[in-house]
Amino acid sequence: METLAAPEVAETRASAPAPVSNRRERDIRAMLPRRTDPSAEGERSAKAEAPSTVARWREATSDAEGWTLISDSTSPLADGELLVQVFESSGRDEEAMSAPRRKIVGRRVVLTTNALEPLVCHWGAAKIEPGEWALPPESVRPPGSVEVGPIACETPMEDFTGCFPLSMSGSVDEEGFGECAFMQRLVFDLPGDGPNELMGLSFVFRNVGGSSWFKDSSNGNSNYRVSCTRPTEHKSTASDELIDTITRAEAGGNWWSLMHRFNLATSLLEKHCVKAESESKAREAAAKIFVWLRYSATRQLTWQRNYNVKPRELSSAQSRLTHCLAEIYTSQPHLRDMARLMLSTVGRGGESGQGQQIRDEILNIMHRNGIKEVKGIWMEEWHQKLHNNTTPDDIVICEAYLAFLQANGDLSAYWRVLDEGGVSRERLESFERPVRSEPIWRPQIKDNLIRDFKNYLKILKAVHGGADLTQSFNVCRDRLSNDCQRALEYICANQGGADVFNLVNACLEARHGVRDAGLAEPSDTPWCRELIYLDLAIADVSNRAIQGGSDAVTDTQGLLTLTDMVLEDLCLSLPSSNDDLLYSLINWRRILELQRSGDSEWALRAKATVDRIRLALTEHATEIHDAMQPAASTIGKRCDCDKWTIDLFSEEVIRGGPAFALSLMLTRLDPYLRREANMGEWQIISPATCVGEVLHVKTLAEVMNNSFSTPTVLVCDHVGGDEEIPKGATAVLTGSSVDVLSHSAVRARNGGVLFATCYEPTVLDKIGRNSKKAIKLSITADECVSFEEIDYSSLGRENSPASEANGSDAGRINIKAIDFAGEVAVGMDDFRENLVGAKARNTKALRDALTSGGIPGWINLPVSVAIPFGTFEHVLACPENAKQAKTMARLASEIDDSNGTSLAASLKVCRACVRSLIPPAGMLTRLADVMQRGGIEPPADDQTWDLAWRAICDVWASKWNDRAYVSMRNRGLDHNNLRMSVLVQPVINADHAFVIHTVNPSTGTEDELYAEVVQGMGETLVGNYPGRALSFTVKKSPEGAVSEPVIHGYPSKNTVLRVPCQTLIFRSDSNGEDLEGYAGAGLYESVPMHATVEYHADYASDALIWDRNARSDVLTAVARAGVAIERALGAAQDVEGVIRGGAVFVVQTRPQV
Repeated sequence: METLAAPEVAETRASAPAPVSNRRERDIRAMLPRRTDPSAEGERSAKAEAPSTVARWREATSDAEGWTLISDSTSPLADGELLVQVFESSGRDEEAMSAPRRKIVGRRVVLTTNALEPLVCHWGAAKIEPGEWALPPESVRPPGSVEVGPIACETPMEDFTGCFPLSMSGSVDEEGFGECAFMQRLVFDLPGDGPNELMGLSFVFRNVGGSSWFKDSSNGNSNYRVSCTRPTEHKSTASDELIDTITRAEAGGNWWSLMHRFNLATSLLEKHCVKAESESKAREAAAKIFVWLRYSATRQLTWQRNYNVKPRELSSAQSRLTHCLAEIYTSQPHLRDMARLMLSTVGRGGESGQGQQIRDEILNIMHRNGIKEVKGIWMEEWHQKLHNNTTPDDIVICEAYLAFLQANGDLSAYWRVLDEGGVSRERLESFERPVRSEPIWRPQIKDNLIRDFKNYLKILKAVHGGADLTQSFNVCRDRLSNDCQRALEYICANQGGADVFNLVNACLEARHGVRDAGLAEPSDTPWCRELIYLDLAIADVSNRAIQGGSDAVTDTQGLLTLTDMVLEDLCLSLPSSNDDLLYSLINWRRILELQRSGDSEWALRAKATVDRIRLALTEHATEIHDAMQPAASTIGKRCDCDKWTIDLFSEEVIRGGPAFALSLMLTRLDPYLRREANMGEWQIISPATCVGEVLHVKTLAEVMNNSFSTPTVLVCDHVGGDEEIPKGATAVLTGSSVDVLSHSAVRARNGGVLFATCYEPTVLDKIGRNSKKAIKLSITADECVSFEEIDYSSLGRENSPASEANGSDAGRINIKAIDFAGEVAVGMDDFRENLVGAKARNTKALRDALTSGGIPGWINLPVSVAIPFGTFEHVLACPENAKQAKTMARLASEIDDSNGTSLAASLKVCRACVRSLIPPAGMLTRLADVMQRGGIEPPADDQTWDLAWRAICDVWASKWNDRAYVSMRNRGLDHNNLRMSVLVQPVINADHAFVIHTVNPSTGTEDELYAEVVQGMGETLVGNYPGRALSFTVKKSPEGAVSEPVIHGYPSKNTVLRVPCQTLIFRSDSNGEDLEGYAGAGLYESVPMHATVEYHADYASDALIWDRNARSDVLTAVARAGVAIERALGAAQDVEGVIRGGAVFVVQTRPQV
């Protein structure tokens, strides 16, 4: 039989020179991900769809003490969903003799819905057959049940508040912790085994008035029904269908093999990825299937159990799976990252003839060389193993035998290669056809055997090898460009060791060539598969070269160049999700040009880009962990995988790729950039001298609710910028980049709390290691934080008066409740104290100053109307909201602030109640009239008015957000007295947004203005959006002139927010803000009518970043606007505004606190 004879890569290639690089000439923007929806190009990929309330409740209530869940299902009901759960309880059967001594002693059916309208269940019992209606026995009727005929009862659903455990919370944001929701339920306790046993229940629902009836619309509008009999193949908990399918197949004790695994994987990919309901569900499913296949590839799952697989059958199964993955890569752009990862775990397989060659050629080799098929010798044992079930282990065994032959019969070479390939003696002996013997040295046929087994290794790699560089190159060579071939020849010759720059550059050239050959716009699935395998092989060489050779690169220029290469390498490895990394690479290239030209700001720009890349890497690692680790834990535990592989699964995926190498490069580069940019180890956000006991925490948010009795220095791994400073904290030190004008920064300065970012991890770790010790912190002349250990007796004696106030009730202020004045909406002429908040009144003051010439005419102001104080309380008291008022009173009285989790849950349900309010008759008509007269176009239809009403309710609900409640409590303010007016303005779809403090907040210098600027809307500046804004200062003269802006930092945020259409924004404007000695700004929410859309920041094309003249003009105009407003209002101001088309708009101002 003719053997496989793939063309050899030329032996003379070792002398090939390093390829000339053309990478810088490429348009790397062409590498941006291709979205399925062209209109979404450049838009932030949709986050995983949040599960419905009922779906989350289903997960949260799958276990009940003493009860076992035997079935659950969901169906539509009214404007929500219905969850039907059946539990059973078992006990000892004293009457049993030979039968099992357990029986079902009780069954429980729980109906749960999130439908908003109060419902009544009309139900009957099924005694003999499913679907039957019979009058239920009195013993099973829930309280409140009444008979309504000969076969049915009716029972009202019970209202309750369903709160989810913190671990069920989903996304980590303000709305994600301890979420609660309004729900209804009904519990039926039914008999267990015996003469009174019921088969199930039949039921429908109606509203309280009986005007509407509800049946199961997902089942032909038939009656709902539930069976109490245990399913034949039950599950102990409500679980994930995909993972259940995988683990049922894997964890069973029956036959199983790689062939069956690959066939099942193909089927699951087609069902859950190709035919998924949404891109997010497809990504979730792909991540779970990858976890499964990776466990297989790392030998954590059995490759054969009680089943003999012909090589051609395994080869065909592999081929189908890999072609399916290549088709997914071709047709599903959002799954390309996952398709690459999955293909890295599976050999390419082949047609049945290629698989058959494995079986046939080993016999040919034995016959050609006179080796008899005799039991007890190594060759025959391996031959039997190959016939019975060939696996990727055979590649390692073949390589080990070749090493044995080439070492002239040295068995240590054989065992060394096996060990390096992960094939131990125990594994060899565990095969169904075990390999127990050691190879026999046959010197007389050594050369023949080496020749034959080198060729046999090619056959094995053709089926099992997947991303083998030489094999993949040989398959693809003829359709690659000459430049790509030359680069690959260099890589093949030098992959064992070469100059890291030349080798990685060659890898990048080759990967671009492979991309040009068909991966950029894939259409030919078989060809795409071969190209992906080649790309994976090249990426592996590149990654090994970087991780093995980067330590030798110590000069700044080398680090800059290698960082450029590693970043580009990672972009090529993430074709579905490289947006932030690619935009960073584009910016990086421009920065390197500045560095070569001697520009003085290149290092400051580079530091910002490094920070942005770090944020992108953190997000990438978080996404991998969140998508894979839960599945890895479930599959791993059910399939008895090694504990360490389960615990470290997602970490090992990250560490094995270029993202980890890039992270190491950035860590080494950062000190060079800070030194070159004259940046110290610290950025002082709020200066203070203080003492305290050191406490290390993961996040500031987790201790925000705490009240420390001892002055405390918090060392936080992460600060988002929107947290409240906890009572008793004297300092917050973090490695996170936090905007100087973020909420947390303002609150720290207001409370006299030291707040600083440390850019040197070792310095922050040194402070953090003083846990439970008392230290003193001071600001040095060079704006660094110094610390010294002190005696505990010094605590409380050395803190500044302001920081002492943060830890006590000193300086307590109060607010007064404001009654409803009778108007639900007022125009700007009526903005006055005790009717609207300070934002609205300051807006009117600005308008009056503009009209009188007090501020320049080139400063633009938006038109505004307001919803006055007391309107929320008026709406809550209306008859339409009687139920909500009663509920709200109860919820407010039950707020539990004993710990952060309980407080978050308590406040969450309060906000949910506010969001359920109904607008009283005539309110929206009055608001529309006031808006029209105030120059604001009101919502055009009912649907848009619904969005507006939701936004208004969201603003009111923010009275009960976590940080606001904690802040008011810490300052002794009566939360019940807080009133919320709402400032209504049209949204200006900004090019940039800014916040100004007319007195530098970090230094207190009165003749220096400080400002921060971001792309898009300003919520990324004041909210919890990681990264830094562009920051600058100017000097102010007494006459109102400003100096040339001085840049202190370039932007590093990944996210830009924009509105999708012309819309309105509803701004919180409470009586608990801008009080003397209390900066309440930023505590409450401002909500756009249409949700903002997230985009990836593209700083390389932003004239504000790269055009010096344009930047100077815009920033000077921003500064002049701030100074003019400060002079007009007679005090330091905190000004928010936007820039559009070069014009400056001021949207609000308040006194700077």
